Amino acid sequence: MKRIRNLAVAGCTVFLLCQCATQDDVRDLSYQIRAVNKKVEDVQNSTVDQIQKRQASSVNRIDSVQNEFLQLRSMVEESAHQEQLSSEKTRENIAGLRAVIDKAMTDNAQRLELLEKRIDQLEGNLDKMTQTRIREAEQRAREAALRAEEARRRTVVAAEASGGTVKVSPEARKKKVDSDKKVEAAVAQPAAESAVDPSESAVPAQGESGGGLFDQGMALFKNKKYTEAYKTFEQYLSQNPQGDQAAATLFYMGESLFAKGEYDLAILDYQKVISNHPKHQRTPTALLKQGMSFEKLTDHETAKIIYKKLISEYPDSAEAATAEQQLNLLQ
Repeated sequence: MKRIRNLAVAGCTVFLLCQCATQDDVRDLSYQIRAVNKKVEDVQNSTVDQIQKRQASSVNRIDSVQNEFLQLRSMVEESAHQEQLSSEKTRENIAGLRAVIDKAMTDNAQRLELLEKRIDQLEGNLDKMTQTRIREAEQRAREAALRAEEARRRTVVAAEASGGTVKVSPEARKKKVDSDKKVEAAVAQPAAESAVDPSESAVPAQGESGGGLFDQGMALFKNKKYTEAYKTFEQYLSQNPQGDQAAATLFYMGESLFAKGEYDLAILDYQKVISNHPKHQRTPTALLKQGMSFEKLTDHETAKIIYKKLISEYPDSAEAATAEQQLNLLQ
């Protein structure tokens, strides 16, 4: 604009000068005006070209920036979409895991409840079985005591009827148990045999010397003539049914039967000592040998009950220590 104004001023000046200038001066001025116009046009053209080029460059840059913006926007939208999908999938996985955990906890609670019920049932059944076995053992002990009392009564009656001489053959009443044919279940038998050997019990305790038939029976017992010893002891008992010596005689009668392997009959004689002479010095040994007899007959549950009774009633005795060893072997 400034250039155009200058050109206008120059034109006016030329017009004024034309009034007084020469023809050459007019020609020179005309030439100069055309040159100036040419320069003005060139300036205008170059300026327009530069402006257009700059505008084109700016447009290109704007387009490039716009494209980059669109790409970035697309990437941001894609990232947001992927993040949304991932978040939804994560929530679904968490919900699935929570459902699995809840189901597992429910199943475990049900299983635990079922197991507790089964344990309660098993404990109840075990208690019932234990009580039943205890009652059966007590019943067998009562029956054995009754049989022993009946045998004693018959012995006394037979002695009175025969004038003091009684002949009893234990072999005819019960079948002998062969000690060589042992059942595998009686794993504690070797230890029981070594615990109290019949030959060791052949040493009379203090006050166990009755003379006559009793000493004869002891001599036969020491020589392992158990059948003859039993008959001698039984004959002595028929003549002396009362007193402490009767307890010792009954004990050695049981020992004779035990040594012969007639454990069921030995149990009866041991029971006579236990029932009729509970404070006698041979009673703990009779309890021990009665338990060992049941063990020989493979009735381990009854044997355990008798061993426990021995430990409870005679805790300070040597027999109680042996009974504890036998219980450990039967566990």
